[in-house]
Amino acid sequence: MDKFSRRKFLFFSASFSLLFPLRGFAQAVLNNSPILGYPDTLSVLKKAFHSEMIAHKHYLKFVDKAMTESYPNIAYLFHSFSFSEKIHADNYNRIINKLGSKINTIPLLINVRDTKSNLTTAAHKEMEKIQTTYPAFLKKLATEEYEEAITHCMYSWKSHRQHEKKIKTIQKYTKFYFGSVAKKIEGLSLDFHVCEICGSTIDEEPNSPCDICNKSMSHYQKINRPV
Repeated sequence: MDKFSRRKFLFFSASFSLLFPLRGFAQAVLNNSPILGYPDTLSVLKKAFHSEMIAHKHYLKFVDKAMTESYPNIAYLFHSFSFSEKIHADNYNRIINKLGSKINTIPLLINVRDTKSNLTTAAHKEMEKIQTTYPAFLKKLATEEYEEAITHCMYSWKSHRQHEKKIKTIQKYTKFYFGSVAKKIEGLSLDFHVCEICGSTIDEEPNSPCDICNKSMSHYQKINRPV
């Protein structure tokens, strides 16, 4: 093989090695089938989506119960968290679609009790996500290194961790001292804002970029009180 032919052969070899993955990517999108190479990522994203949607729908029902029991601040807290959870779920759904897959809808059993029980349940679930669920998700995502999935999973984890100290307090005292906990929450002056990029939830008007995603504070949306 002469020098020209060798160069030509190497050129086409390199070109084909780059071309076929791109063709595979395009074909997967056209066929609405999963892109090869990210099975674990899709598995995690789908589990995360369902986890956040379950929380979102529970919080919406918790809002109604808290309002009927005359706990407007607790209802406002639930309402703001429901908004944040929906942002997380929407981010996961978008990435899942980008990878050429779809969410399978599953029936959700919504368990609503009195506000004391709902607050205890919410605190338990939040701590479970902080300590167990999201660390496990991130560990599994690291094996395939799909950056966008890792980024949004990290955003979700950090947004849950924002209120870890308050959640632990609620978890510790609600069972036996719910009256005192509720009274303290109802006495707070709350003004919730949620970042539409990452779900960061703060209880006062933002005056700087988001602490989690570092996007402009213009991405924070004021959450209106439920009525």
